[in-house]
Amino acid sequence: MEKRRQITEDDILMTEAMIARSYGRLKQSVAQAPSQALNSMGGTIRRHPVATAAVAVGAGLTLFGLFRLLTRKGTAGRSAGSGEQKSRPDMKIEVLSMILPIVTPYITRYLEKYMGRIFSGDRD
Repeated sequence: MEKRRQITEDDILMTEAMIARSYGRLKQSVAQAPSQALNSMGGTIRRHPVATAAVAVGAGLTLFGLFRLLTRKGTAGRSAGSGEQKSRPDMKIEVLSMILPIVTPYITRYLEKYMGRIFSGDRD
């Protein structure tokens, strides 16, 4: 059986101080995250106004297509001799197939940056 050293009051105080420092950093990060995101987005818009307009148009078209897809009436009627209704594709699959090609590059870029930070050791 492994012998363990006794936990002292200094150990508890040091742990509490580390938790308090970590919590303070978390609060600071949460408070600064929206402004940093808006600053970053604003800088990108200023540097690439044409690309921003193209993304806005693409997003509008995608949302319009999604709205049409969600609000359309079932057009599946009865076929001439069988008396059965045509099966309509699953709505979730249709929506996912529309959104996935648009979102994939952004998710990939985010994961590349995140994993790069982890493996480089730059966590703060």
